[in-house]
Amino acid sequence: MSINDVAKRAGVSTSTVSRVINAHPRVSADTITNVRRAMAELGYVPSENRPGPKPHSRSQTAKLNVAFITFGSSNRGDTPGFERLIRGVSEAVNQAAYSLSIFHHQDPNQLPDRFLETPVHGLLLHGALPSAEVQSKLSRIPSVWLMTNRRRPPWGDQVMPNHYEIGGLAANQLRERGHQHLAFLNMDLSHWAFQLYYHAFAAAAERCGVSVSRVEESAAESPDHWFKYDLNTVEAVVDKYLALSPRPTGLMVADDMQTALIQPVLQSKGVTIGPGAVEIISVNNEQPYLIGLRPWPTVVDIRANVIGARGLSQLQWRMNNADVPDHIVMLVEPELVKPPGNV
Repeated sequence: MSINDVAKRAGVSTSTVSRVINAHPRVSADTITNVRRAMAELGYVPSENRPGPKPHSRSQTAKLNVAFITFGSSNRGDTPGFERLIRGVSEAVNQAAYSLSIFHHQDPNQLPDRFLETPVHGLLLHGALPSAEVQSKLSRIPSVWLMTNRRRPPWGDQVMPNHYEIGGLAANQLRERGHQHLAFLNMDLSHWAFQLYYHAFAAAAERCGVSVSRVEESAAESPDHWFKYDLNTVEAVVDKYLALSPRPTGLMVADDMQTALIQPVLQSKGVTIGPGAVEIISVNNEQPYLIGLRPWPTVVDIRANVIGARGLSQLQWRMNNADVPDHIVMLVEPELVKPPGNV
């Protein structure tokens, strides 16, 4: 994309576009809005080496603007893990002295209106995959996806948890606790990251000669990226587990939201949870979901705040290396968090 493309899209001259880029005082507010909208739609980022007048230093005149867009979210059900992710991004953005715009957009088939009003130099993305039309516009801007999508995004770099290490940590911990029969419980069969958890969990267990049962159900469809699990699905998973023989005593549950629902139902049906009985390892370390559970499960912390900070670092690299064709995927190592009093 060139300044000529921006001028054509905005319906102004190239000299007007140049004045907007260089913050010339004699440009009307409407013209500035139109030009910035055209730049955002085309994914145009002004070059520091462009000809003509320009600021002495971009850092002295205007901050680089990074946009964080979560597609398929109404902003009414943000998870604790997402809040940790945003905190990691925000701290890294502040350290880099960038400007950060955050958008929750329910409809992945169009761009947020406010997004089109401001030049965007880099994108951090999360949630559902947008439509092909939106993808064609966003793919022109340096982009990094954070966390894990239900489907792999077709463009941009990614920073996400190390799914295989998550499953391996859970299996090894349960094996060290002496469990000979393990099970993987999951209420979202379509989520590809959870499938990676299972494969890693099963592989690590089987290397030690420990058997693994797979207990899964499909989640109900939801218009929101952060959906609530259906209680009928909880009952179905628990009933499948109770029907196993021999019944596993070491359980990995795919995420904390599921654990918060499954553990009380297990206990209500006579299953004793805790050391020396059935032990649960959950995933994410979203403590608000777990706070009412007794006993607390051991948790694999995916370190969402670190993913957020590393995402900004990767975006900085991508903005400086936009011509590198490789799709870069970075994995953040998880940590095992044991509950107080765990022996």
